[in-house]
Amino acid sequence: MGTTRVAQWATGVTGKLALRAVIDDPDLELVGVRVYDPDKVGQDAGALVDRPVTGVISTESRETIIASRPDIVLYMGNVERHGEACVEDIVELLSAGIDVVSTGSSFIDTYAYNPAWADRLEQACQKGNATFLGLGIYPGFYGEAIAPVLSRLSYRCDTITVREALDYSGYNSPVMLFDVMGYGKPAAYETPLGGDRPSPFAGTATVLAKALGLKVDSVSAFREVALTSREIEVLAGKVPAGTVGAIRFGAKADCGEVTISVEHVTWLAPDVKPEWSQRRGYEIEFDGAPSMRLQLLLGIKGEDHTDMGCLATAMHAVHAIPVVLAATPGVKDLADLHAFTGKIVVTV
Repeated sequence: MGTTRVAQWATGVTGKLALRAVIDDPDLELVGVRVYDPDKVGQDAGALVDRPVTGVISTESRETIIASRPDIVLYMGNVERHGEACVEDIVELLSAGIDVVSTGSSFIDTYAYNPAWADRLEQACQKGNATFLGLGIYPGFYGEAIAPVLSRLSYRCDTITVREALDYSGYNSPVMLFDVMGYGKPAAYETPLGGDRPSPFAGTATVLAKALGLKVDSVSAFREVALTSREIEVLAGKVPAGTVGAIRFGAKADCGEVTISVEHVTWLAPDVKPEWSQRRGYEIEFDGAPSMRLQLLLGIKGEDHTDMGCLATAMHAVHAIPVVLAATPGVKDLADLHAFTGKIVVTV
């Protein structure tokens, strides 16, 4: 048995990948799995991810997860769509003395996104002597962890731009694609992301500013959409002509002489907005001396980049377990914790 007791919360695309990694890691002991799909309730965790029988039976009960006494929960519920319910879950876990790592984009810097949520989470951390960390890949890794390293090469910088540019035609999550992001909807559709609402990408800007020792004077959100002139069929479903087929949104942080811009650019077909789809992957640009651009590509051997992004997100959460367990109680971000590495393993 492993020395760290782990529970997996939610088994969507990313959650299943995290669950598989926990089962495969001899240093981790899976003790609980929370599922939302009624068809998954009562199944052995191994059956959910094509692994041998584990003896851990999936449940829809928060109380059952708490009773399994995990050291840490990998929380991957749909924070973007059910934020209040997810906060309530996490508050109960933290209050029970269970550390939590979440991949919800709203939790990258909870104080920047929703101070009331952050206060509730902090109170729960202090009550349970527990630690909470939000992370991901974008947001939650590239700008927060890589841009500070790149700053070592900079003499002067006026603007730092962190960008994700991806083809989402292969993203098989109808809820996230249509309901949360607003694809296949009219241009005026109100989404949980972008517009005048707090942007989860504000967290990348504020955490990066914190890591660089910059004071944030203000943060503003932005969102642009482009409509498709034809019907587009993607893995998640059909997108009617005249609805949203490409999206650019994010946040800008005014840090005095330095501006940090964080943008998320996606499309369902490259011809919807060709100038947005010219470059793919994750980029960091420093406009200064020297001027710099760093690009990260996932899936360079022909794999689907969306699948690889979900895998990278899952592994970031799994690899964060030791540093979170070692941290002092409280709501943390990536600027608060020392740098950590992954564990390269060969699995079945």
